[in-house]
Amino acid sequence: MRITNVRKPAQPEVVDDERLFPEEGSAEGCASGECLPDAAPEPEPEPEPTPAPVRNGRDNPGLTAGERWRAAVETVKAASPRHGAALAHGRLLWLRAGEVGVAYIPTAAFHRAQVTGGSGRALVEKALSEHFGRPTRLVVEEASGEAASALSIAEQEAQVRTAHQQSTEGKVRSHPAIRAVLKILGGELEHIQVLEPERPPASPAVESPEETA
Repeated sequence: MRITNVRKPAQPEVVDDERLFPEEGSAEGCASGECLPDAAPEPEPEPEPTPAPVRNGRDNPGLTAGERWRAAVETVKAASPRHGAALAHGRLLWLRAGEVGVAYIPTAAFHRAQVTGGSGRALVEKALSEHFGRPTRLVVEEASGEAASALSIAEQEAQVRTAHQQSTEGKVRSHPAIRAVLKILGGELEHIQVLEPERPPASPAVESPEETA
């Protein structure tokens, strides 16, 4: 029996590994990190918030030193009339941030003792601190040099009262109606009581955006 046209069984195809997986080259591309995304930049630190300006209590740095000192004395008087009146006899030396300097003449030794003795200094410094909006120290010295010629608030007010009294007495004695009455009655004026002029109210302190004491 003869069998023809018999096909040989198909041999399995050998797959070349080199065709499926190309030969590896040098470390480039992702292997070298080139295809990786760039590292995110570090966030910049946020700027620190600007602190709000400190309000200086009732003080107004836009005024003159004398006006500021008068307002400060009024604040002390509101806290303690006795200590405020004693402080008004001190002659201002300086107004600095956190410090006030005053000087007393020898004849004002009593008033000096009022603001430096016992609890007087603590009370005055507490009122000054509230007025200037910061802890404020009171420095007391003997009046010498420029302070010896300067006048305290109390001395200035005394001068104003004296000038007002003298001016008023002169006007009264020279008034035509008074002179006519004296001529008719034959009398004379012995004493004229002069009332103190009305003190103007203290100017309200205007707030300032910055502290410059």
